[in-house]
Amino acid sequence: MLTTQFLLENFHFALNLFAALVFFAVGWLYLDAYFAAKPKRELIKIAGLFILSFAFLISSTYIEQTILADSLFNTNLIFYSATLFKILGYLLVGAGLIIEPIQKRPVYDKAQSNPEEKAQVFLVSGAFFALSLKAFGIIFVPITSLLVFLLLLKRATIGLEKHLRPMAIGFLFIVLSDFFGLYKLFQNTNSIFIYKIVQPFGALWILSQIALFLGTVVLAIWVFSYLLRRIQTQVFMIFNISVLIIFLVTTVSFTFLLLNNLRDNALSHLGTDVNVVKYAISSKQSETLSDAELVAQTPGIQTAIAQNESPILKTIVVSNLVSRRESFLVILASTGAVLARGEDSEKIGDSLSNDPMFELAMRGQNASSVVSTDGALAPVVSIRSAAPVKDGKNIIGVVMLGTNIDNAFVDGLKKSTGLNVSVYGGNILSATTFVAADGKTRIVGVKEDNNKIVKTVLNDNKNYSGGVSVLNVPYFAAYAPLDDLNNNPVGMLFVGQEQVSVIRAASKSIEYTFLISVLFILISVLPSYLVAKFISEQFK
Repeated sequence: MLTTQFLLENFHFALNLFAALVFFAVGWLYLDAYFAAKPKRELIKIAGLFILSFAFLISSTYIEQTILADSLFNTNLIFYSATLFKILGYLLVGAGLIIEPIQKRPVYDKAQSNPEEKAQVFLVSGAFFALSLKAFGIIFVPITSLLVFLLLLKRATIGLEKHLRPMAIGFLFIVLSDFFGLYKLFQNTNSIFIYKIVQPFGALWILSQIALFLGTVVLAIWVFSYLLRRIQTQVFMIFNISVLIIFLVTTVSFTFLLLNNLRDNALSHLGTDVNVVKYAISSKQSETLSDAELVAQTPGIQTAIAQNESPILKTIVVSNLVSRRESFLVILASTGAVLARGEDSEKIGDSLSNDPMFELAMRGQNASSVVSTDGALAPVVSIRSAAPVKDGKNIIGVVMLGTNIDNAFVDGLKKSTGLNVSVYGGNILSATTFVAADGKTRIVGVKEDNNKIVKTVLNDNKNYSGGVSVLNVPYFAAYAPLDDLNNNPVGMLFVGQEQVSVIRAASKSIEYTFLISVLFILISVLPSYLVAKFISEQFK
């Protein structure tokens, strides 16, 4: 997901720079014609085209808010500035088309209204649109571009200017791009279905970029077929295109390397973090084992076990369970029968003789392990420790004590690390910091069905790091196995960071890069023109 957003943001940057170059070239074409005949009415259209070129330059620096942590400039300022210049540019181009008389066909003799009056009405309407920019600016962009398209279509069909048909077709795609750009009006919707369509980098965003690409390609083919007939213009455009390509390659390469470096650093840190969490669980194992040993040495416990004095044993387990803040505490006879259970004092008499830790404790060894057992909704992952109760050299019972790795446990880890943490019993989510849409329900019981993760962690007993999706949100994540007494994985640890936070960390650098690239492209126009003029004069 991160790579896709990065590619789309860079595509938006490159596409808008290309559109700026194309509109600059169209304006240059009309400026070239102006120097030949110098009709003053052409200046309005030329100004509009150059303003549109500048609008697309501004638009190229706009970065979607979803991937910005803190913008250098107000993103609304950039967006509305580009919108204002687009409206102004479309209005001036439209006014220029209205003022210029249509070259009528011989059979065309219908009376026409005064073009100057139509242009004035057009510009007055445009002024109203511009004043309403804050509330309605997004709407007026496609409206004004549609008016330009209709004026071009009229000139190319009713009049004799068939050569304007490609320009009209190009503007048709630009109109579609502007209409698709209205998706921003619906981003505050409460409908998940609608939001998926109108969200940044969603379906309408992509359609808008595709339409703009097609429109600029059509315009580019049309305008460069005219401009490249003159040596000075050829050299000038070659220089501009070369500068554009150089800055695009440099910008995209830099941001790509920056993003890859941040991605690698994020995964490396997560790999460390998951090991820290695993160490925290190991420390908890040591703590529970120490507690089990202390309970096993409680004065009077040997006599109470030997004589099966349930009230005394019950007092011991309840008081220790509360004071040591553990989840469960069990005292077993040498046969494995439960003599006392702290978390459920009435449940006694069952046998844990087949428990591996009981068997080790009866052989005189202290034992601690991570255990996964079946639960009502999800597996219960816990840390269990066992210590033998000795009467002299004889082992007369076992104390088993432990704590569940539950939601409260992982919440504590998140509070200390700032990262989302999950614990799996096998490949099923047992405890997590993730909550559902209601903000309360934990998404336990969900199965991890990524075969690569399951194979690496549960089968090969190795750590895994990479990109995953949690609740349809892309994350960078690291997984580590949770091992039992025999070092066999019985579950997994997950530590994750939203992928978008990585690109947000690079947002200022990316924004600086885009702005500096645009600035240098603007600065390079005059030197390119002077060099082109000098070279062309050498051929005279």
